[in-house]
Amino acid sequence: MEDKDTRVANMILDVIRTANLLERLGAQYAKEADLSSVQQYMILSMLSNEGDLPMRDLRQNTLVTKQAVTGLVERLSQTGYVETCKDTKDHRVTLVRLTSAGEKALEIIRPFRVLGNRNAFSVLSDEEFSQLSAILPKLIHHLKSNQEHIEHSRQNNIKKASNDSL
Repeated sequence: MEDKDTRVANMILDVIRTANLLERLGAQYAKEADLSSVQQYMILSMLSNEGDLPMRDLRQNTLVTKQAVTGLVERLSQTGYVETCKDTKDHRVTLVRLTSAGEKALEIIRPFRVLGNRNAFSVLSDEEFSQLSAILPKLIHHLKSNQEHIEHSRQNNIKKASNDSL
């Protein structure tokens, strides 16, 4: 019997493998609408579901860097799928808005996504699917919180070291 640390390590590898396979599947959907990545598709989907969003929210929800989300939005803007504007309440905030071309891209992708997702998760029973749907957001929230805590601690240590050297 494997110890818990080995089981956790193997589970992490399985989650990474699953994410990689799902990303490949998403990239195939994205290609149908001439998108260059699944992250571009994610941004269009978020804007479709939520409406106009600040760049910060897109970054936090895609879990990519500020530079990466800026590049993604710039490419989507160049293809006419999104447009950006300043928030009328806070001019420091850039909002991203889905265009009619972006909506059309999502319509093109939809039948591929629906069929592909049904096939990808067909191996799970309804109960297993419900359990996974509950577990993943809980794990994501925990990992994001840990990452934010680690980053905050790192920044405090840098400040402390800087102050100590003065």
